[in-house]
Amino acid sequence: MILRLFSLLLLTTALFVTSAEARPRPPKVNSPEGIVFKVYRDFAWEAVMAGGGYGLMQQPPEVLKQYFDNKLTSLILRDRKCSEKGEVCRLDFVPIWDSQDPVAVDLTVEKTKKNNVIKVQFRYPSSNEKIELSYRVTNTAKGWRISDISGKDWSLLKILSSAE
Repeated sequence: MILRLFSLLLLTTALFVTSAEARPRPPKVNSPEGIVFKVYRDFAWEAVMAGGGYGLMQQPPEVLKQYFDNKLTSLILRDRKCSEKGEVCRLDFVPIWDSQDPVAVDLTVEKTKKNNVIKVQFRYPSSNEKIELSYRVTNTAKGWRISDISGKDWSLLKILSSAE
């Protein structure tokens, strides 16, 4: 009986250790892919909940600075100030979802051969369209921060830097 219990315990422990090792671990927050992973971990609700609150682009400056470098943060805030007049300024979509109506499934965050470029892929469930975004990140005094997001035919930095 004791041998049977010991064998069962050993098998259970082996299965647990094996399954824990097989699971992908999230990247360290202070890494190039970690900062991008953090954005999606913290704001995935935007793609799931309708009208769930203030999304990433509506966050206060101190929150934006946790994700974006100083230049991109100031450009986001400049565009927000412009839109407070009740008009659409430079940005008319949610960049991390490449859409005005965020929704996504099968999202992945991956390193690329370039240390400062991170690839994000997901699908729109309604059309099954595969979306690929490229994040350029910069190592700042406060850690890795996003310095640009680009899609198939746009760059957030270029959109926000354009003249009104």
